[in-house]
Amino acid sequence: MNVKNNKGQSTIEFITTFSAAVGFIFLFLKMATNYTEGYMVHHATYMASRAFLVSDSESQQSIEGRDKSAFTVASAVFKKNLPEKLIKNFNGELKPNYPGAGILAPFIGVWIEYTQPFSIGFVGGKDPVTFRSESFLGREPTRVESIAQVCAAIKTVTEADCKTEATLDDNGG
Repeated sequence: MNVKNNKGQSTIEFITTFSAAVGFIFLFLKMATNYTEGYMVHHATYMASRAFLVSDSESQQSIEGRDKSAFTVASAVFKKNLPEKLIKNFNGELKPNYPGAGILAPFIGVWIEYTQPFSIGFVGGKDPVTFRSESFLGREPTRVESIAQVCAAIKTVTEADCKTEATLDDNGG
């Protein structure tokens, strides 16, 4: 009778199972790191968006001019909340959202798109994944924009320009 030699079979099974388990652990650790980095980036984006919204100066400049100076402040707030060395190989660039031309721009904010590797490499692939964080806040008109809107309304009701004093009365009807 011929007896098979099974020496080493349990060792091979252990190595195979152990390497799969360790691979899954590294995969989930990298995914957890990606989630954590995503939360940090999103928080910095949100803080930059708030700075972009409140840094709108009430000058007589055009909307684009005011938003350009506000975006400079927002970029500084983003860099303060997400220091360069906090995330390795961070390649995102903050971009403003100019929601459209006209006096009223309903939403304003910033967004960023960046790539990070999905996993460490030997499990899950080496291709990078594109992440995007955006934060848009409702925008109310500034006093300058409100004055311009009231002036435009007065011009449609009366033939006068906005340099004259006028009293408008709403009879509720």
